[in-house]
Amino acid sequence: MGPSSDGVERRWSPIAARLLVVAAVLAGWEYLSASGSLDASSFPSMTDTMAELARQLLSADLWTALWNTVRGWATGLAIGGSLAVLVGTLLGLNRFAYLSVIPVVEFLKTVPVIAILPLAIVVWGATLQMKVFLVAFGVFWPLTIQVIYGVRAVDPVVRDTAVVLRLRGVRRFVGVTLPSAAPFIATGLRVAAAVGLILTIIAELIGGAKGLGLSILTSVNAGPQRLPATYALILVTGVAGVVVTSAFARLERRVLHWHESQRNLAPTGA
Repeated sequence: MGPSSDGVERRWSPIAARLLVVAAVLAGWEYLSASGSLDASSFPSMTDTMAELARQLLSADLWTALWNTVRGWATGLAIGGSLAVLVGTLLGLNRFAYLSVIPVVEFLKTVPVIAILPLAIVVWGATLQMKVFLVAFGVFWPLTIQVIYGVRAVDPVVRDTAVVLRLRGVRRFVGVTLPSAAPFIATGLRVAAAVGLILTIIAELIGGAKGLGLSILTSVNAGPQRLPATYALILVTGVAGVVVTSAFARLERRVLHWHESQRNLAPTGA
């Protein structure tokens, strides 16, 4: 077996292991349902749920709800993420501004987004604007702190080298500050993307905005006969979360392929 075969095996082994785990979980779910260990009035069987999921995938209602969720999530993440990168960079570059504002940022970061949901509903109602505001608010504060720390985490040797080479202004920011902050920003965006999706579902589930969350709420209110549909929609939200996290992780590896952290991951197949 040549080197190429070893590479293919290392690449596919983690995928095969994950698929086996998923298959085992689904088989266990079906066994517990068939044996009566799970109450049928609260937990539908795996086969019933998957059959309903297949039916939902052929329905336009599911794709419309998914689009509404993705639109609110993407818009809120874009607005909150852009503002966080801008504000975090400015605060990280100016020590006086950082010391003055960081207590406020730390305080607002701890405010639960769910606590301001009633206010958002009063102002915007069950609309796309309400979802966008909640997502933007939820991702802005922790990502801002991440960007600040990244901008301020320039290696002292690199900083002194930039001083010796007389790098100033835009050249210093692009050549020294930005590469140092890039891993922090990338990690913050990856986490913010997952958090933003959760906030979107919450805004729909509690706030009544159109999307997967509202579809789950409607299915729950329809009674026990709609339990398979409820669980099918929950599975869709879980798959959406996995796709978002995986996509941002892959994007991070591609964009930061030059960074030491990503180079160290390459030999392990991570």
